[in-house]
Amino acid sequence: FAEGSRYQEEISAVGPTGKIEALVPGPTRFWNVDAGPAPTPQVIISPRNPTGPVAHDVPVDPALLAAGDHNGATFYQHQGFLDCIRTGRRPDVTLRDGAQAVAMGRAAQRSAQTGQAVSLD
Repeated sequence: FAEGSRYQEEISAVGPTGKIEALVPGPTRFWNVDAGPAPTPQVIISPRNPTGPVAHDVPVDPALLAAGDHNGATFYQHQGFLDCIRTGRRPDVTLRDGAQAVAMGRAAQRSAQTGQAVSLD
């Protein structure tokens, strides 16, 4: 995450047929309006053959942006959690799911620090 930059998140994957990138701006409430309009999320596909990147804008529904950070996901997650409390239904994401997400994040950090693949046995 790089708050204050044009795109808060930049994710890329490279393989034998090319590269794909996802560019995600941060919450619009943090955008410096003096820098101009907030950027639009993009997906950039760069095939090896034929060469040349192709950028696709991925506009976000204004209702989702208005719902809160992470394109509304935070708001909807809290809404779902409240529904679980009120109705007793099982949550969409379990404690085990959360623990696995933390393990993946720790493995990614360790891999970045060591330059080696990290197993999640």
